Amino acid sequence: MRIHVAHSPDSDDAFMFFALAKGHVDTKGFEFVHVLSDIETLNRAAFNGKYEVTAISIHAYAHLHDRYILLPHGASMGSNYGPVVVARTDGPDALDGVSVAIPGTLTTAFLALKLYRPDVETVVMPFD
Repeated sequence: MRIHVAHSPDSDDAFMFFALAKGHVDTKGFEFVHVLSDIETLNRAAFNGKYEVTAISIHAYAHLHDRYILLPHGASMGSNYGPVVVARTDGPDALDGVSVAIPGTLTTAFLALKLYRPDVETVVMPFD
């Protein structure tokens, strides 16, 4: 049986799937095909059920919980790790009158930013 495992090419996803990708895990006869793509593309593909296993943003998962289940491992956010806003100056005023690049409108980064500053202007810039 062939199972597509879709994830982003960033380092935390690469770490999570390294052993499987390099054949260091007994797959019990299952064939795993790795698909690498940016997170927003994976979020959008999940709405179509394109991959059996896929990385998606927690924001996208809120819309997909009836189609996918969360695996008990792997996350690109946690204590002192996750989406951050990088600005020339510190503080909320740094976002006044500027456009903030986001990796997609279904990403956790977008959701967190909009919860923090609903009025901030955004522009999608693919993460990859």
